[in-house]
Amino acid sequence: MKTKNVMALGYAVTLCSALALSGCGGGSSGNGGGAPTESYIDYLASHHAAYSNTGTLDNPSARFDDASNSLSWLITAQTAEQAENLQKHIEFMGNAMANGGNPREWDKLFLADAYMTTENRYETRVSVSGYNVLVEKLAADPCAYQLLKAHATGIRGKFFEGNIKVDFSSQAEVVIASDACSADRSAIEAYIAARLRSVPNGIQNNS
Repeated sequence: MKTKNVMALGYAVTLCSALALSGCGGGSSGNGGGAPTESYIDYLASHHAAYSNTGTLDNPSARFDDASNSLSWLITAQTAEQAENLQKHIEFMGNAMANGGNPREWDKLFLADAYMTTENRYETRVSVSGYNVLVEKLAADPCAYQLLKAHATGIRGKFFEGNIKVDFSSQAEVVIASDACSADRSAIEAYIAARLRSVPNGIQNNS
């Protein structure tokens, strides 16, 4: 089994839109064994039907543990390449945000996750074994966890049906306004306000 740890990763299995991040193509594994330099979002969108909850034919969905502020995904692909490409996409996203990138700058939920990444507010572990991908995410506090939970809930249906043209801003606003994020609200809103861009044509609101 090969295991990669990505600290403070905003999106373990979160799939960024190719519309918003330059270089976010369906491309190469990157820099000679280091973190991938390109997203696999196009590949994942094209092959979305190949991914399912392990042991079922259902769309991948996270399991939540509210007591420990953690969630996990256990996903099965149809080939080892598909499993590895999912891992590579996760690694790309972590690398991009660790270097100050803001995928999907028009989506407040992705921007809120990016803020949490810069603050080292959660940890992600990704393991690949054959066709299986295990993603585990542990938040440091309730606000970070609620954002992870909103993100995982949102992408469960749309993204794993191949639809990456979805805006989850309304979900972000609910979490940011909640008691869980009262101490962080001003900082999150300031981070978003400084980076938020116009929503591209063709993007659907997921409210």
